[in-house]
Amino acid sequence: MITIKALPMPKRLAIHGLLAAALLLGGCVSQTVKKVNSVKVQTASVELPQEQLLEVAILPFDPGVPDTLKEQEKENISPAVREAESKYIAHVLRQTLQDSGYWGAARVVPAASPGADLTINGKILASDGEILKIAVEATDATGRKWLDKTYEETAAEYAYTEKLPAGSDPFQDLYSRIANDLLQERKSLDAAKLKDIRRVSELRFAADLAPARFGEYLKTDGSGRYSVTRLPPAGDPFLARIDQIRARDELLIDTLDQHYGAFRQNIGKSYQEWRKSSYKEAQAYRELRNQEITRKILGAAAVVGGIYAATTANNAGTSTLGQLGVIGGIYGFKSGMDKGSEKKIHAEALKEVTTSLGTEVQAQNLDLDGKTVKLSGSAEEQYGQWREQLRELYTIETGLPAPPPKPKPAAKTKGS
Repeated sequence: MITIKALPMPKRLAIHGLLAAALLLGGCVSQTVKKVNSVKVQTASVELPQEQLLEVAILPFDPGVPDTLKEQEKENISPAVREAESKYIAHVLRQTLQDSGYWGAARVVPAASPGADLTINGKILASDGEILKIAVEATDATGRKWLDKTYEETAAEYAYTEKLPAGSDPFQDLYSRIANDLLQERKSLDAAKLKDIRRVSELRFAADLAPARFGEYLKTDGSGRYSVTRLPPAGDPFLARIDQIRARDELLIDTLDQHYGAFRQNIGKSYQEWRKSSYKEAQAYRELRNQEITRKILGAAAVVGGIYAATTANNAGTSTLGQLGVIGGIYGFKSGMDKGSEKKIHAEALKEVTTSLGTEVQAQNLDLDGKTVKLSGSAEEQYGQWREQLRELYTIETGLPAPPPKPKPAAKTKGS
């Protein structure tokens, strides 16, 4: 009887490689997350004074779509789906903040507004139904950064079954952590600092409409932080008119926010089905990819070790083991190749479910006082036009000098 310890090192490595390959071919054990909604959002136990409630503007997230079609296909990313997700994710975060009771109006807006007390924007780094990874930034009206952090969450194994509570999002824990982090920053500010943020946002809105009249009340330092130099006189009629215009602006923002909410509601069922299918495909894809690579490596190692053992054998026993190593290694390598073919099938299925949702999330239109606002890539442009109209209205009504036109965003070049 031959023992492994009695063999030279190369032969022992060959046999160990064969045994490892055999164990690997026996199957792989995958681990999944077994809990959901374990992070609870901190909620206010009493109603907070109005002056302590900051209003929050949340921009649709950067979809994070690669520039080239090759990169999009490699990462299984559909631009249409990501565009839909950019609005969907922003609205789920909005709802999470609103339900906590610690904030004033939280709204999804197509572009940053100078009148927002706190502005949140982010970028989708990964989203396939199984994993959601986003980068989030939050900055208040004074320019103070509250948050600059990356969040990642893996969906629970029953996230897409009837076990998930009605109305819950598979990645709610991620949104809850963001809300709790923002609350921690808010609690670090006393009432005076919260009031100062609100005052700066009011004056920034006024200065955006009439810089010649209100620009002198604010100053910025080298880092872009805003502070109040002095306050307008009590009963200033120009400021009173600004407040009326701001109320009209907030009506539009409320309408846009409601439309984003309707958009989320409309795509909800299709999006959840896409995430459910994508979740299964992503898990199978990753498992097959790992199996393919490992089996190929160990299969090749077993072949090399088996050939060495067979060609240097000095007895029939080790020669037989070497031949078995070659055979097992070839089988292991072929198994890896088969897994690669199977992986391609899942990749195509993932692409199909992504494309199927992409055809259902086309842009929608909103009628606002006889004007059509397109809530897609042009929503920001429409809101910019609205802001220009407000400036013109204020100039006509007050007779103050018109502010210079805002520069148009530079056109994106290919690959930028």
